[in-house]
Amino acid sequence: MPPVSIITERAQQLGAPFAPLPRVLWIELTSKCPFDCVFCSRRLRRGAGIHMDMALYRRIVGALEAPEIIRLNYSGESTHHPHIVEAIRLAATTGATTELVTALGSLPDRMVEPLAGSGLDRLTVSLHTLDPQQFEAIYGYSSVDALRRKVAALVAARNRAGLTRPLLDLAVVAMRRNLGQLLPLASFAKEIGATGLAIHPVIRRDPTADDFVEELDGDKLRPGFLAELAQAIAEVRRLHPDLPMSVSTPELDATRCLGDRPAPFPGRLPVGARIHSCDQNPWDTVHILADGSVVTCEVRDRSALGRITADADAPALCDIWRGSAYAEFREDYRAGAVVECRDCPYKTAFVPAEPVAAIDLSAGIHAQLLHGWHPPDGSPFLWAKRIAALELARLPGSRSLHVEGWVPALAGSVRVQIDGVAVGELRTIGTAGGSVQADLPLPDCDRKMATVVLQTDRPLVPFWVGLGSDVRELGFALRQIALY
Repeated sequence: MPPVSIITERAQQLGAPFAPLPRVLWIELTSKCPFDCVFCSRRLRRGAGIHMDMALYRRIVGALEAPEIIRLNYSGESTHHPHIVEAIRLAATTGATTELVTALGSLPDRMVEPLAGSGLDRLTVSLHTLDPQQFEAIYGYSSVDALRRKVAALVAARNRAGLTRPLLDLAVVAMRRNLGQLLPLASFAKEIGATGLAIHPVIRRDPTADDFVEELDGDKLRPGFLAELAQAIAEVRRLHPDLPMSVSTPELDATRCLGDRPAPFPGRLPVGARIHSCDQNPWDTVHILADGSVVTCEVRDRSALGRITADADAPALCDIWRGSAYAEFREDYRAGAVVECRDCPYKTAFVPAEPVAAIDLSAGIHAQLLHGWHPPDGSPFLWAKRIAALELARLPGSRSLHVEGWVPALAGSVRVQIDGVAVGELRTIGTAGGSVQADLPLPDCDRKMATVVLQTDRPLVPFWVGLGSDVRELGFALRQIALY
């Protein structure tokens, strides 16, 4: 593997560095599925589907370095892969948070206990209704009774083993026909001890059996449906204020005017604006399909940037991740030159401003934060993941980097690089964690921008140490950073 300094050098040529290897992965274990959901294009696009070969899967997972999240699903029903438990266990050995989305109702009874004890961290049940007739119409397979029985069996198996994982949560595709089911689903979530309810308004990227004319105008949500959805969500929140809920689309909020701070922007990217990131950004995330095709996201899954095979002599994930096709895509993505990204409702965007030499993170996200940052959580810090990058403008006479923040307990040290050069470490006394501040030397360089990389030895995942259900990877909590 090339040294980090070489990786960073190449990344700077693109205008924004990326992680040395992808840290968030969607791996499609299978494109087979017994369900035929009304909103899903899988059957039309994939037909019978295929299982990912385990030799290929082992090659992918074995090449990872410090991944953050491995999600073992995409278009198919992953629990039908013949080696699903082995796949989960292999993913867990990497130290990543391992997640799975499943319709669950088709899971064979003999697989419930092995799945509960597989080391899976989060299991999201894709559940869109609890009405038996509506369930049959939406899914085309299995039943509400089967789903309830499998959930109960899974919870019982987990409890018998004295395990706290997998965490359970529910995800619902919201359509006009099932808005009345949000309240029953919220009640069921609380009944089974789910950690939350995620609501995903229906989308159409490919032809489906249903045109969803009541919800969609082309590929955009209709204002009338958005209003009904907002009303239904408000009622759930009123009656279940203690149930964590998330809504995937920013279209429920009025499109705001863009400024120099990145913000959700569901509309078309204005001329002169830039894309900062998205949930499936090319800075640290990747999708790998069952045949080994490497794609940037689910919207662009027909445009492979490379393909991995089980052959050890064939190109590996690192070759594709650092290759010219990905480099070109990242450049176009940032500039808003990719049509799908320019119109994507899930992007965050900003209007470029004069670069600054100092960032105060109490004001929230900043356009010069490049990758590896969690969204603001209301604290005076901005949490980095294990690896995070930002850039600062070099002012005439700048000689030092000033850093202030918080190192979590047991995290060890936070190593700091500037333009690929190690300049020091941030650490607290003992293992208790605490606030830190340091002044570190700025290497000589003729670039206008300095790229700073923060890497934490042992990030904190609160859930893993018994601190609630927060599965975020928490590295360094940054308060202020500046060149002077």
